Amino acid sequence: MFSGLNDEIETINGYNILNFNLESNTSLIIESTTLNYMDGKLIIEPTKMSNTGFLSGLKRSIAGQSFINTQVTNKTNNKLKLSLSPTLLGTINKIEILPNQIWRFSPSSFIACTNNILVSGNLNIFSNFKAAIGGQNILYVEISTTNQESGIVWISSHGAMQKHEVKMGKDSEKLLINDGVFVGMLSEDKDKKMDYWKYFVNVGSANGFFKGLLTNTALLMNISDVKQVGTDDVKCIVYTQSLNIRNLNNYIHSIVVNTVNQNNNTVTIGNIVNRLTGGEDNLIKLNKYQNKLNQLNI
Repeated sequence: MFSGLNDEIETINGYNILNFNLESNTSLIIESTTLNYMDGKLIIEPTKMSNTGFLSGLKRSIAGQSFINTQVTNKTNNKLKLSLSPTLLGTINKIEILPNQIWRFSPSSFIACTNNILVSGNLNIFSNFKAAIGGQNILYVEISTTNQESGIVWISSHGAMQKHEVKMGKDSEKLLINDGVFVGMLSEDKDKKMDYWKYFVNVGSANGFFKGLLTNTALLMNISDVKQVGTDDVKCIVYTQSLNIRNLNNYIHSIVVNTVNQNNNTVTIGNIVNRLTGGEDNLIKLNKYQNKLNQLNI
């Protein structure tokens, strides 16, 4: 199924790129901000607001994705290339979505999907409260199929992405996830009548709450079957990333604060970019070279 997409996750100089060779009369839904380049003969256009109309687009935008879905279609008789990239410095993973499954992913992680996938947002802060206490997000991108056929979604992470299959039931395994490392999980399977998010997402600590206070691990996302509602053959599928997005946010925040203090409470984008890239030193070098060039011209 979906053989006309001819997708490939390519690694160039250590970075992942998602390539498609779209065959005739095939289409793909993408997050437009991840587009690298595409063949000029491809048709790119906004799609309908999915099955749930305006509300789905609103939920999607609040959860960190574009308000309107973008569809790329090949209407020629030749194969045409499309290239996408992760939203952050990380990797790309291809995940199959079965009918009647609902998945939740961290904001801004969605790259692309087959055109039978519904991309929405889960804004239920009450059901997401335990995950938020455990250092994760309060809002999520929600993925499901629009028909009784399997679909595919491509997700990006910050750093490497790892898949975990955590055994539930009486002898439940336990997976503790640090702040900002959770990417997504299978949240509900209607065929199996199992709500993984409701029953298996908890808050816990590695070795006791008070010891956790001293090691900053008192409140972690805890994937386990605390209430023993699962069976031995039930596994909770979870994805994590190797780089902590909260550390990146804190680093950028510290740069902004320092820039405010050093510029009489005035923040400029140039100052922030210079601090992130070493641009101040490069600018000094450029001025020196320009001065030398001017002297040679004389």
